[in-house]
This record gives sequence, structure tokens and C-alpha cells, in this order.
Amino acid sequence: MRHLLAITFAIPLSYCLWMNSLPAVMADEAPDGVAQTQAGGADPLQAPVEDTAAEMYERAMRIGYAATEQQDYQTALINFRRALAARPGDRYAITAIRNVESYIQLIRAEEARKRELEMLQTQLNEAATEQDWICATAIVDRLITLVPTNSIERGRLVAYRGQLSGLLDARTDSDNWSTVCPGPPPNR
Repeated sequence: MRHLLAITFAIPLSYCLWMNSLPAVMADEAPDGVAQTQAGGADPLQAPVEDTAAEMYERAMRIGYAATEQQDYQTALINFRRALAARPGDRYAITAIRNVESYIQLIRAEEARKRELEMLQTQLNEAATEQDWICATAIVDRLITLVPTNSIERGRLVAYRGQLSGLLDARTDSDNWSTVCPGPPPNR
């Protein structure tokens, strides 16, 4: 039993000694240049200062694709353009740039649509408060074109447009009626 205990403690101790000597053994067996680089103080995990065009292309494309997945389209666009600069005429970089530019355009168009919806809603509220049914009708007509076809909001706007038509038909002096909307009165 005493012999078994000695072996049990000897194995972990020899393993620890072997692990501590492993970096020195690996440095002795490393190919020329590796041990010298480590001895020279440079960090082997750090990227080289000057990458080749192929490395720059690969890195830029990877960053661009990752940024696209995160919907960070500006970062993606910058990196795809870097990739194209590293490899001029590359069809993958050109396609990626086109795709990201189209995503950016769609986002900008959606933001503009939302701003216009907010502005028109404010004008519609003002026209309804002033009982300016001609202006309200024109605004509702524009709102209907900006709201998705299958949305509940569009159904509400169409129903409201029908109510406005009834109000317009009930008034006979509508030529001097519109005070809220700028510009000429809209056609009914």
C-alpha cells in the first residue's frame, strides 16, 4: 500500500515538472525564426504591421459580412470598399457594396416615410380641430398611399375618408373653407 501511495504522488509531481519544462522544449524544437521572434520581444499573437493585399482583402470582407449581419451597414460599407481597394474589380466586394448601399437606401426611404407620416398626422389633427374637411381629406388621401396596403391603419384611414366625403357633401360653401392646408384646395 505504501508503494502505491508513492506512485500516486510521483505521477502528478512528474507531470507538473514536465509541464513547466514544456515551453523550453518547444522553443528548442521550434523552426528557425520562431524562437528568435519570441526572444526578440515581439508578440507572436500580434498581427504583422504590413499585411499583404490578400490578407487585407480577407479581413475586410470578414468584418464587412459580420457588420452586415449586425445591421451596421456603414461599417460594412467601409470594409467592403477596403476589400475592393485591396483587390480592384473583385466581383464579391462589388456585389457586397451594392447590397449594402441598397440596404442603406431602403432604411433612409423608410425613415423619410415615417417622418412624412408624423408630419401629416400632425397636420390632420390640426385640420380636424379646425374642421377643415377639405384639408383633412387631402391629408388622408396622402396618408393612405404611405400606409401598407394590408394594415389595420389603412382600413381606418379609408373609413375616415368615407366620413370626410360625407362632411364635404353636406357643405355647400367649401370654396372658402380650407384654412389649415397650404396651397390651393385639393380636388374632391
